[in-house]
Amino acid sequence: MVQTVASTRRNWKLTAVALALASCVLLAADLRMKHEHMQVRLLTVLPDQVPADPSLVRFAVAQARPLYVQHCARCHGDALEGNSHLGAPGLADDTWLYGTGGVHDIERTLLYGIRTGRAKAHSLTDMPAFGLTGRLSDGEIRSVVQYVLQLSGNPYDPPAANEGRAVYYGKADCGDCHGRDARGDSSYGAPDLTRNVWNSGGDAGSLYKAIYSGQHHFMPAWLGTLTLEEIRALAVYVYSVSHSPSSQRPYGAGAQ
Repeated sequence: MVQTVASTRRNWKLTAVALALASCVLLAADLRMKHEHMQVRLLTVLPDQVPADPSLVRFAVAQARPLYVQHCARCHGDALEGNSHLGAPGLADDTWLYGTGGVHDIERTLLYGIRTGRAKAHSLTDMPAFGLTGRLSDGEIRSVVQYVLQLSGNPYDPPAANEGRAVYYGKADCGDCHGRDARGDSSYGAPDLTRNVWNSGGDAGSLYKAIYSGQHHFMPAWLGTLTLEEIRALAVYVYSVSHSPSSQRPYGAGAQ
């Protein structure tokens, strides 16, 4: 009798373990199916329609965070704050060098990069080296720096800024790229000089260096290194961070 009761208990325990294992297997299969379903949705929904689906955004962000840490943080910073020493832009604000900050625009940059030589890469513009090439003198560059400080809402020297304005629109013809209003053109990568958001620093020394030596920054194309789903997830992640309420910056709100 004792052996029968013990045997019965043992059988019940084995049955319970088997049921638990079966439940775990079914749960894992269900989670895998849901994950695969979200992967398909992430790629089949039009890029700029993804933000309208909170569950899809949460899925994309969860997939993208470790990818960002592994591939992007070394240049753009752990908190997407950018790195002025590298000329890597901050990704947590609402200022864009290329496009308007939609998922589609961000994804294109991730896919093909900047100055990579690929047909669809952003490659139209370069900042000329006005000092190295002798196009502007040291004094003219310093005057233009003061004018740019004025444009961006920073402290500046008025007489020098007036001289710099004449150089900006005359000899240097900066308005050809940055616009007559100095607000740039994100269709081809000319930065807005009035927003006080800088890839390589907005202090007088950094601006002088940019004008004197020029700018020719590079971003790799991730197509072929990351999957299309991973690239889409990263684009959604950057979009979600840059479109949070804290990311919205008024003109002249502070340098980056």
